Amino acid sequence: MDEKHAEEGFAFTVVEDDGQNVTIEVSEEDYRRERAAGVGEESLLKPGRYKMKRGGFLARHPELKVKERRSA
Repeated sequence: MDEKHAEEGFAFTVVEDDGQNVTIEVSEEDYRRERAAGVGEESLLKPGRYKMKRGGFLARHPELKVKERRSA
């Protein structure tokens, strides 16, 4: 993978974003470009639309939230 491509990161288009939920689209062209750059198929999203929830990780793992510190 060339340096310029590595700095750009994975290519996709944000279709919808309401602050809590986001829908992205991976085009066939984006997918092929990533594959040609040497990214393994197991690391790529297949072409299509994907709906995701922002902040879902901490919602599923509340034990990892940083507790607020109290000032003395």
